[in-house]
Amino acid sequence: MNRAKLSLSQYVKRRLLKWLDKRVPASQEHHLNLNSIFVLPSGFGWSFIILSLCLFLLGTNYQNNLMLILSYLCLSIMLLALFYTHQNFARLALKALPVRSFHCNVDGEIQLQVIPHVNASAKACSGTLSIKWLNVVRSADAHAKAGSHKDDSAVIDKHYLFSLNEGAHTQKEQKQTLHIPLHIPRRGRFALGRMTIACDFPLGLYKCWTHLDFDQHVTVYAKPQEGPVSIDKMAVNDGLDSVSQIMEPTSNEDFYALNDYEVGQPLNRVSWKHVAKNGNWVSKSFTSMRSESVMLSIPLSVDVETAISALTYATLLWAGADRVFGIKYRGLTIAPAHGAKHMEECLSALACFNKESSPNSLTENKPVSLSPRYKKTVRSVT
Repeated sequence: MNRAKLSLSQYVKRRLLKWLDKRVPASQEHHLNLNSIFVLPSGFGWSFIILSLCLFLLGTNYQNNLMLILSYLCLSIMLLALFYTHQNFARLALKALPVRSFHCNVDGEIQLQVIPHVNASAKACSGTLSIKWLNVVRSADAHAKAGSHKDDSAVIDKHYLFSLNEGAHTQKEQKQTLHIPLHIPRRGRFALGRMTIACDFPLGLYKCWTHLDFDQHVTVYAKPQEGPVSIDKMAVNDGLDSVSQIMEPTSNEDFYALNDYEVGQPLNRVSWKHVAKNGNWVSKSFTSMRSESVMLSIPLSVDVETAISALTYATLLWAGADRVFGIKYRGLTIAPAHGAKHMEECLSALACFNKESSPNSLTENKPVSLSPRYKKTVRSVT
């Protein structure tokens, strides 16, 4: 019985999403209109309607004109509330900002920016917006089928309330960014689903809502966890050397700069010409070139998810130290490099790695070799 109910609810939800895709297409920017707004009385509104009917029945039964007038007044309030609730919500326009990548063990967020409406620039939308996820990941996403429905339902049930700027009387004055938390417990690249945005301003008798798809994609990195990562040093090719910071003196040193002298430094590094000229004690700093590049790998006997988590942890560790490194695991090969962009490439490739279909190398146009760029780092003489 429970399986039948679950399959029926999933079927209804799929049909609803298909209908919404036609009626409210996905877009990074939405300006609400008649096609995208739905209106129904709220719980308080239905109570108000029942009260009006009871007053009308009592007035006609006892021939009491005051009760009839009161019932007509309540009906007028309901009609006016319907008009103003829809008119207020129709002034809302939202634009989604690019979603930043995050790890699957932490929460990310999607930012919605309130922008001026193309058809209602005179007055801004007012009230409190209630936002929740209709489906966190699009049903067409292949990764969504592999995930657990329990984690998604826990996120979908959460409501997030945002009060719009009360001091903004026009659309131009209304500048606000809404931060909606996002939790995806699986690694990979996902297309975000629809979110339900509702408002019951001004009296709460009616509820206006819409289901918007902002056409956003996000890469969810694997959970970083320390593991048995192997570090393999690579052979150096001519003209493809990289430089790392070293502390021991070598014979291949070049003068770099002058620094303030610190107590304890050798006197043979002191620039005596500057001392004799102006009395300022300064020491000489030198640079030294050393070729060093490694490939991070992990034994094939280790479980795939454990290996991905370990390589993610190693990537964060080596990138934080600004070291030159690459990754080689099964069908994934990334040439050694350094920097924030290289770290993002490594984390994205690990997040999208699939055991059945290994991703192509991110460096198809460049061979697996050391970075051709040279970087000089200052070695302070001690």
